[in-house]
Amino acid sequence: MSQFSGFGVEVELKDGKVISGTVAKANGKSLTLSDVIFSDGGTSQVFKVKATRLKDLKVVSTPKHVAPEKSASKLTSKIPPSAETGWEDDDAAAIKRQDDFDFQENLRMFNKQDVFAKLKEQDQVGQNARLVSHNLRDRKMETDELVIPDAKQDNWDSLEEESTHTEYLPITKSINITHLLQTAGDTDTKNDQMLSQLQRALKSPRSSSISKSAGFVAASTGIAVPCATPVQLLEIERVSSDSFGFTSKLALEHWAIHMSQFVKQKMGGRVRLHAQNSNPQPLVVILAGDNRCGARGLALGRILCQSSLVRVIVLFTNTPEDPEVNEQWHLYQKSGGKTVESLQSLKSSLEKLNSPVETVFDAMQGFDSNLQDMCSDASDEGRLEDIINWCNSQKSIWSLDIPSGLDAASAMPNFLGVHINATTVICLCWPLTGTYNLKTQLAERGLEIHLVDMGVPQAVYSTRTSLRKFQIADLFVTEGMVQLL
Repeated sequence: MSQFSGFGVEVELKDGKVISGTVAKANGKSLTLSDVIFSDGGTSQVFKVKATRLKDLKVVSTPKHVAPEKSASKLTSKIPPSAETGWEDDDAAAIKRQDDFDFQENLRMFNKQDVFAKLKEQDQVGQNARLVSHNLRDRKMETDELVIPDAKQDNWDSLEEESTHTEYLPITKSINITHLLQTAGDTDTKNDQMLSQLQRALKSPRSSSISKSAGFVAASTGIAVPCATPVQLLEIERVSSDSFGFTSKLALEHWAIHMSQFVKQKMGGRVRLHAQNSNPQPLVVILAGDNRCGARGLALGRILCQSSLVRVIVLFTNTPEDPEVNEQWHLYQKSGGKTVESLQSLKSSLEKLNSPVETVFDAMQGFDSNLQDMCSDASDEGRLEDIINWCNSQKSIWSLDIPSGLDAASAMPNFLGVHINATTVICLCWPLTGTYNLKTQLAERGLEIHLVDMGVPQAVYSTRTSLRKFQIADLFVTEGMVQLL
């Protein structure tokens, strides 16, 4: 369609904009103009318009030295090269005698049926695999049927701040397996059976070989990441504080910042988390124990909710009496977080909100405690069992260190035969051997394992022979979290 080059045209687009210029190139798909003048006064040397955007086109001038030919369908005159130099010698009378340029007729030269037929012939995607097949409905949805009116106007701001009762005993600080072995004589028949199972697992050659060879690999770099025992994690924390002044509070804040950034990215980042979003904020539920794991969960909840872009509700497993837990709880409440005293209160609060539970964080146990330590009688056990069952009914469950109800070293169940069925495990400082065993046992479930930086000084690992395997200087370089395989 080079025969149309040099014509002066005025183009009206479907969005109402008007563009004037000289036809430099035209084909069935697009029109290229030169010396363009826009309706808002702007100019451009070259501008390309797709045929699908065109609404109307008028010819306002013809190329120099071209006699107008009356034709109902198209122009066939060839444009001399001199027409590209300018319009200063145009004959106004000749322009007036020129027939209107029938651009619509020229658009019909583009055979869309043949083009679409060719695309359909080359398309190898099955009908059932198309996205439209997954979105089929039995009936046509109304325009406002899938929209929650005033989605943010729920009862979040009016939820009462409820304090936990003091009827639950504080947790006993102990290591899981050591505690079970020392209290074997005090357990009933059900616990004796579980204790025997744990002892057999710890003494078996298979369990021993797994622990010795346990180790992950960083997904992004391929760096080998060793596993740690609960005793080694406690030793790292002690040496960091005593010899390097890097206290547990500093490590807690360091971890919470990196972890909150990772969680926000998982929730959609800035694309979703912004004040102009008319949808309600994502809701996170944290199950917190009265221990260091619970304190870390509260610190994470504080940073998530302090910007008011994420809603956080905390349910305590028992009355918070630990000073560090109470300190973090106080800061969490000041940042806008909510607290409920029971599972029933949690369910009641969720019914008042437009935000479904996005993620449940299991911060009840950690690596240095045991769910059984939180129970003084059968009622406490029943309460924790109800919490675990409710948690397992959720879609996204993230456990800190190890899913609650499992032993930190062996990943064997150690609480009433029930435990958290986590979809993701977040390792603090270093992955536990129990986490590695759990990943191996549940390989078909695709359990995600992530390691989050706690800021431990590298020099800590050179002070003890048992810690030298953790001297990995380039594990956390440009990010505070790595995925483990």
